[in-house]
Amino acid sequence: MNQAGTRAWVVCGSRCIHGLVVALLASLLTAALITTPASAVIIDSGDGSGNTTAPADDPGWANVGTRNGLGVVYLRNGWILTANHVGIGDVTLDGTTYDHVPGSGIQLDNGDGTFADLLLFSITPLPPLPDIPLRTNQNLPNGEVTMIGKGRNRGAATDSDDPGVWTAPPAPPATPIPGWYWSPSGVMRWGTNEVTDYWTFSSTGTESFYTLFDGTGSPDHTSHECQGAGGDSGGGVFAKQGMTWELAGIMYAIAGYNGQNGSTSALRDNATLVADISFYADDINAITATVPEPGVVLQYGLCAAVVAGLARRKQRC
Repeated sequence: MNQAGTRAWVVCGSRCIHGLVVALLASLLTAALITTPASAVIIDSGDGSGNTTAPADDPGWANVGTRNGLGVVYLRNGWILTANHVGIGDVTLDGTTYDHVPGSGIQLDNGDGTFADLLLFSITPLPPLPDIPLRTNQNLPNGEVTMIGKGRNRGAATDSDDPGVWTAPPAPPATPIPGWYWSPSGVMRWGTNEVTDYWTFSSTGTESFYTLFDGTGSPDHTSHECQGAGGDSGGGVFAKQGMTWELAGIMYAIAGYNGQNGSTSALRDNATLVADISFYADDINAITATVPEPGVVLQYGLCAAVVAGLARRKQRC
């Protein structure tokens, strides 16, 4: 719903996109369409402080960890997947810190010589965690997805009339858009949402879908409706295929309204941008199939452009 006339998409980090403001979930940027990097998810259920332990139907809580305060997902055989702007480094999973393997970073490509905001790297020793299956079905996930990230907590209630949330021009909409401030603190948290569609409003360099932070009156509102915030970059989005939870995406950016200060708040109908793992699954599965020897890892790191482009040459139709 475009209550402000123009929504500015914000993608996590420092990147501009058209319509909404897109900001990388690591930092925020404003423009006609602004996207910003993401952090821990903001939830609208209760007082916003819940969901800090694994849900009853756990999609892979312990496999989502942090690197320097941002999100990572442990896949299998010592391999970590995260947003490329999160970078390579030591990670913490389920309370234990693991060393990264120098030279193991591989940025995934899009099959056309361009690179996605997705990064694989290795850690040591092997964590005692289950493998996380990847979604290979290229249809959008149906029903609720579970989103897990380590970012900002929910702060005080606010709306688009608040000068701390909205900076003209343009003027805020006649009907204020409700939401919440981000709190300065953050923690690992899960929330729920439904996938809205593929992201086609602007080019982010990554095959993506997005979710919207729907209001309680929307038919798409879920029980723990969530929105990405600063620090959620690299966090996982999980969907069920039959009875099996699969990793469907990696959060990497958020999108807000043109005029909204995306680094302070989450308003209704803001978007979270998610890298679509089904597009990259062939490459990821090929690279993570084995625990690489140190020399092979170094070779992968030096030849990332070649390795990441071997398995996949496909386009979204």
